[in-house]
Amino acid sequence: MQIYLIRHGEIDSNVKKIYAGTSEEPLNANGRRQVESLASRLEGRGIELIYTSPLRRSVETAKILSEKLKVPLVVERDLREILLGPLDGLSHNQVITQYPEIWKIWNENPAELKLEGMEPLETVQQRILAVIRNWVSSYGQPSIIAGVTHLAVLRCVLLYTQGKPLNEYRKIEVPNATAFAFEVTVTRFDGKLNLKLVEEIRV
Repeated sequence: MQIYLIRHGEIDSNVKKIYAGTSEEPLNANGRRQVESLASRLEGRGIELIYTSPLRRSVETAKILSEKLKVPLVVERDLREILLGPLDGLSHNQVITQYPEIWKIWNENPAELKLEGMEPLETVQQRILAVIRNWVSSYGQPSIIAGVTHLAVLRCVLLYTQGKPLNEYRKIEVPNATAFAFEVTVTRFDGKLNLKLVEEIRV
């Protein structure tokens, strides 16, 4: 099975370095252009179905792709962005000023951050892997599925693929409207989910 995991197009909060979290912010003009360009790059690749996070920036991204590729669109709650608790809606500078100790952990050992209302990175990784496993069991080979999601989710997937710890979260670069193509298999004897990154498509 092949899957494409896609980060939504640009929003103003991305430009301003604000943690958008669960906000329902729309794509900006550049974000729409990015996604239209990505849609052209994804034509002819055999994508059969697009899943999307329920957040507006992802839904708008998925709708552009769905219309261009002429495939159905399904909302999947577990593709949503990480829950950021008190950091939601704050700029990086505001977090540095208001929560300096939290900022230090978030930058140096993000997997160790335990904060009320904030979703641990391990939980984010587990839920996206559960989504992918469900796709494998529901569609199998040789299906090609796409999912529109968010920065934190993609970083967690890429670290799993690379066999690296979640504390390396900050080292993973995921530009807006970037698609990552993976070959997905499940090992028969132990049920292990195997993800192999085969292509990165940037606009």
